[in-house]
Amino acid sequence: MTPNPYEMTRFRGKTALVSGGASGIGRATAQRLAAEGAHVFIADLNAALAAETVSRIRAAGGSAGYVNVDLADDSSVEDCARQVAEKVSSLHILVNNAALLRQGSIEDGGWIENWEIETRVGLRGWVMMTQQLLPLLKEEGGAIVNLSSEGGYLGRPGMWVYDAIKAGVVSTTKTMAQEFTQYGIRVNAVAPGWIVTEMHFADHADPAAYKKELEETPIDSCLMQRRGGPEEIAGAIAFLLSDDASYITGTTIHVDGGRVGMNLGHLGILE
Repeated sequence: MTPNPYEMTRFRGKTALVSGGASGIGRATAQRLAAEGAHVFIADLNAALAAETVSRIRAAGGSAGYVNVDLADDSSVEDCARQVAEKVSSLHILVNNAALLRQGSIEDGGWIENWEIETRVGLRGWVMMTQQLLPLLKEEGGAIVNLSSEGGYLGRPGMWVYDAIKAGVVSTTKTMAQEFTQYGIRVNAVAPGWIVTEMHFADHADPAAYKKELEETPIDSCLMQRRGGPEEIAGAIAFLLSDDASYITGTTIHVDGGRVGMNLGHLGILE
């Protein structure tokens, strides 16, 4: 039976920040953490979506606030950290979730114009966010989860920049785990598979119908033969952030319906 987060209190009295928390996996994670008792800062560039997420959390009885941040802008990241520090004396949870996905093959050079912005948001930006919030995290210790992707392990045509960044997330997670363990801070990553979020259906002519189609259409690229939901990723993130994962750091959990394991097996890597 799936646990009801509203009956769990693993994060009561804790403060959390979720970058890219206004929608998708970030929103689901923020809602899950708040449901389990955390006060959650939604750090995002989209003020309207962030306000909607904050309203949803409060309507459900949770505690949340919005902090504007543009991860591509160093001064904005610094200002975000200052705003959080003005509101709380310590931070217990950090989820580095925000990223950009733009396509372009190596051969046609379509990636060139996207390289800088994707890297600034998807790697440099969240590393700077972590650095700026580290003083608050060090106060009482805590946990960090960084969002990688199955693409960081498999690679996909036309997505090499995004996938290279997500591979970098895995490596940087290991480095953070080693550097921050002295402060009582655990650092792990989650690598989602094919997850149905607004990124895939929001611009469709009939978003609700297309979302339903994506959720219900079987796929053969993973063992479970279906796409996942953002709440399923949020559950794994919440586990890694909780004391239930107190002896886990420097690792990456795949939440992908068995996609990476299946594909590596086909390549003979796991034989």
